[in-house]
Amino acid sequence: MKKIVFISLIAGLVITYGFTTTQTMDSCDKKNLTASCKKKLDEFKYDSQKFSKINFQERDQKLEVEVPVFLGEKYRMVFNTSYLPKNVVINVYTKSKEAKKREPIFTTKDAPEGTKEFVFDAPHIRNMFIDYDVPIDGSNPKLSGCVVFMVGYK
Repeated sequence: MKKIVFISLIAGLVITYGFTTTQTMDSCDKKNLTASCKKKLDEFKYDSQKFSKINFQERDQKLEVEVPVFLGEKYRMVFNTSYLPKNVVINVYTKSKEAKKREPIFTTKDAPEGTKEFVFDAPHIRNMFIDYDVPIDGSNPKLSGCVVFMVGYK
């Protein structure tokens, strides 16, 4: 009898844990994120976009995306972080993370809390590297979200 109660208790806990909703953002609405970014391009012509899914882990992460650009063009970058559950810091650099002496040309580090859309008009440069600095979240390793950035030129 004790064995049956114990097995039932364990099975109940496993089922309860398995179906408990965690704070994930798997339902990222890519269509709305894209539309929102496109509105912020204004007079810039659409060039490209990148949709990135971010899974939080029990350690810091630095995810990097390279954006090649043409010399002589003006570029605008629009970021939408509406579906990120944590404050992920976005930094834009002219050199990759392996390069020495790189400096940020844009950061969201000092943005007011609650800001979800960022617009950045890039200087005339050859390449841009976008780094997502993802903080530790040991309390909920299944936490995830997404971010969209769109690039336009003039």
